[in-house]
Amino acid sequence: MRRLLQPTRLSPIVKWTSLAVGLLAAAGCGASGAATTVAEGGSVSSDAGGSSGAGGQVINGGASQVNTSIGNGGTGGVVIVVSTGGSNSAGGNRGTGGVPISTGGKANGGALSTGGARTGGNNAVGTGGNRVTTGGMPATGGLLATGGLRPNTGGSPATGGTTSSSTLNPPITGSDGYATRYWDCCKPSCSWTTALPSCQKDGTTRISDRNATSGCDNGGSAFECFDFSPWYDASTNLSYGFVAYNAASCGACYELQFKGTSQYGVNNGAINIKGKQMIVQAINIGNIAAGQFDLLVPGGGIGAMPNGCPSQLGSIDLGATNGGLLTECNLDPTCMANKCASSFAGKAGLLAGCNWFTGWFSSADNPQLIYKQVSCPSQITSKSGISG
Repeated sequence: MRRLLQPTRLSPIVKWTSLAVGLLAAAGCGASGAATTVAEGGSVSSDAGGSSGAGGQVINGGASQVNTSIGNGGTGGVVIVVSTGGSNSAGGNRGTGGVPISTGGKANGGALSTGGARTGGNNAVGTGGNRVTTGGMPATGGLLATGGLRPNTGGSPATGGTTSSSTLNPPITGSDGYATRYWDCCKPSCSWTTALPSCQKDGTTRISDRNATSGCDNGGSAFECFDFSPWYDASTNLSYGFVAYNAASCGACYELQFKGTSQYGVNNGAINIKGKQMIVQAINIGNIAAGQFDLLVPGGGIGAMPNGCPSQLGSIDLGATNGGLLTECNLDPTCMANKCASSFAGKAGLLAGCNWFTGWFSSADNPQLIYKQVSCPSQITSKSGISG
């Protein structure tokens, strides 16, 4: 935009007064404008500035020319005064451009203004957020984007790997109990009396013969199936698994909700799983305490049956007899995770279950829980072939 004021002639002897004020209005995405020079008693000219702005002041005296220019990046402008008549003006004080005025514009990622059109770049992560520029300098206001909202729902349905959930299911009511862990590689006791399968030495080939001898006996060929390891299902926000439990018939299912406390002492793992839930099925009826759910977890300890895992898996580190790898690691979750990787390398089903323990289960040691009996879901029965 250009403005022209009619020049006015004054007396030959005049006292020069030069004043330049530049005002910059910078929008976040940039703009272009013109800095307008207005002089009374002289010629008029206009310079194009980088960012939008209008500056200049009426000069009363002599023949003069005043240029106001808004510099690139909205630095407030530099005022240059050139006197063509009367005594030379020193140009007055350097114009600070007044107070830069932010219009609250949007900057995509807060890229620097280069004068003229602003180029945002793709430097912001997530939604970008709103940033307010101040005079074309780098945006320092507004909210810094950090990737937007990223709800963690555990990813795709897991087969036992490391997963997590950001929300909890509605709480349940029931009886008090606690969870322990084991993995002895033996044919489950319910495989002798129900259609629950056992597996060959490879851990995957099903055996339907109820009379097949357990691998925990000398020369036995029937073992625990690797996919009896626990796993997490994001579609239900629940974990699933199998247990030894002595107060039910084979195939009975229970929903467990962890209380955030441990049966023995205090450990961070038990705290971290507070409110999480899982559904388990009883496939071993063992000599264990009332209210105790002995979770089948690879690396959980071989307990009273020392022959099965060496027969099926060979010579590998399975940790302490009771408590397994976590007990051997003195409850150190990092050590536990490393043990999972080394002990079950090449055994995907067992590795997934061990990783579930260090991930979703947070390496919890004997956590206390609330439990109630429920109908067995398809996630369980599709593997076991039985329901309580």
